[in-house]
Amino acid sequence: MANTNFPLSDLLGLTKEGTRALRFKGEIESGIKDITLQNPTTSTGNGTEFDVGAFRDLTIEIYGSSTNRTIVFEAAGPSGVFKPIPGFRTLDLEMATQTTGNNESWSFDITGQKKFRARITAVVGGNVTIKGTAVA
Repeated sequence: MANTNFPLSDLLGLTKEGTRALRFKGEIESGIKDITLQNPTTSTGNGTEFDVGAFRDLTIEIYGSSTNRTIVFEAAGPSGVFKPIPGFRTLDLEMATQTTGNNESWSFDITGQKKFRARITAVVGGNVTIKGTAVA
């Protein structure tokens, strides 16, 4: 088990103004993390799983040259089993667990999840890239 007890002096840092501020140790020090779920790909597959950790919100962008594609949004909780997770398309707030669109942004509440992935189940006539930003 990891040591989660840190001396207060380890958690205090200096701000740009030179004053003391409490900061988090570990993966969420900055509070923002850029991720790649699918590098430009022309084939179906699970892509890269994102370890959610203490992140709460995720916004992804889907883009590329493919003429058709199907992306399924999935998250795994403590069981480790991936299941569909609904997200909101930022253009019109449509809620769905998958999309066939291109040049879209989607937002997800990933609080309490262990992993997230954007699985490509179909791609025709080019490539698909999926990148995102997680916020703690």
